[in-house]
Amino acid sequence: MIQIDHIGIPAVDARSSARHLADILGCPEPSVDGADADMYRVDVGLGAFVLFSPAPRVDVLHLAFRVDHERFEAILARLRSARIPFGNEPDDPSNGKTDDPLGGQGRVYFLDENRHLFEVTY
Repeated sequence: MIQIDHIGIPAVDARSSARHLADILGCPEPSVDGADADMYRVDVGLGAFVLFSPAPRVDVLHLAFRVDHERFEAILARLRSARIPFGNEPDDPSNGKTDDPLGGQGRVYFLDENRHLFEVTY
């Protein structure tokens, strides 16, 4: 068995980026992490977490989450409430569509303040 433990993501403002993702996904408040207490951990379930670390320069990355239908709808509601553009195409993450062009039931992409591309599908 292989299970993801954590994924590290660079961020200009690690705290803000962690809070943003936790809010959108409906995860618990991020916790401080790292030897220098400069990283922020977002627990996403099953022991896995996303760890935001400060970086002066950020290369864009793509991270996808699979959720159940209820959580997908809750994420959509939070995206809409926060007026964060989303869409079902990675090249057009603001088209407002939620159907899955890859054959699933639903898919959205959205960008964070670092221009990281997050994907949520069910």
